[in-house]
Amino acid sequence: MAKYFAIIPAMFMATYPALGNLNIMRLHTPQSAILAAVIFNALIIIALVPLALRGVKYRPVGAASLLRRNLMIYGIGGIIAPFPGIWLIDQLLVLLKLA
Repeated sequence: MAKYFAIIPAMFMATYPALGNLNIMRLHTPQSAILAAVIFNALIIIALVPLALRGVKYRPVGAASLLRRNLMIYGIGGIIAPFPGIWLIDQLLVLLKLA
């Protein structure tokens, strides 16, 4: 979700200036926003491969508690964590003058 808040305003802001309101992370330039989102994706994929290969230990628990736990860990983490991650990468790109 955060990727879309980074990429869509960057792609269409010149054509539709009202999309600037979607730039909630206040990323510096369209180039740095897209580059930060791509770099974040690359880093996250590399970080999640070992987790996927390791798998999940089976534990006999109820469906409701299993769903609640998985939503907290993977759902919320997958929605909230990318926002500061992309923002931080954008800040680094601007600081290092790479975008």
